[in-house]
Amino acid sequence: MLSIYSAHNPYLSAIIWLAITIGVYLISLVIFRLLGRRPVFHPMIFCIALLAVVLFYVGVGVKAYQAHTNVLTWLLGPATVALAVPLYTQLRSIRQNTLAIMLPILIGGLIAPVLALAGLYFLPLDNHVRLSLLTKSITSPLAIETSQHIGGIPGLAVVIVIFTGIVGAVFASVVYRIFKITSASAQGLALGTVAHAIGTAQGFQMNQKIGAFATLGLCINGVLTAIVLPLLFFLFS
Repeated sequence: MLSIYSAHNPYLSAIIWLAITIGVYLISLVIFRLLGRRPVFHPMIFCIALLAVVLFYVGVGVKAYQAHTNVLTWLLGPATVALAVPLYTQLRSIRQNTLAIMLPILIGGLIAPVLALAGLYFLPLDNHVRLSLLTKSITSPLAIETSQHIGGIPGLAVVIVIFTGIVGAVFASVVYRIFKITSASAQGLALGTVAHAIGTAQGFQMNQKIGAFATLGLCINGVLTAIVLPLLFFLFS
């Protein structure tokens, strides 16, 4: 039935798929809360799995689904800009610790893609796949544009970004506990730099300060990576 709407009424189809997507996410959020809000049961995991089942059952391809829900992709931009609000609330703290904030973001933003490439260096992967990995720790809108400029695959880059964010959100509390990281600013910077928007959302679930510093890590790392990667690709290609 959804396929029929897709062929004859794209607007109705878009509304249906938007409603399904939002409904599936709300169900995933309820499951997450019922299971004690443990990061391992992150709502994104259930949301992706449930949507995959729905798409398979009704016979709609991923490209068709993306076409119907591209408004959600567009909204990622304004949502990222809106993160400036909690960032502003921590402006004084940020000004007082500029060097201590910038240094870990720069180091973390550099190490994350390098480690990913090093780990896959000996695997028989296409260069386009390897280049897509370089954008793994920046938010989706920036990853799409950056991967296009450096010769990566935008669709694959988004999948890698989502996977990276989920892994970061799931294991963040474990890493904090193992290395005894108790500083809210350090926790937030690490989450935002490595796990981008999904990590930032996890940070806000912890507390506002962690979320604000995660926003800082997300924004600075995202902008720097989006500028530096195409520049390096242009210089050394």
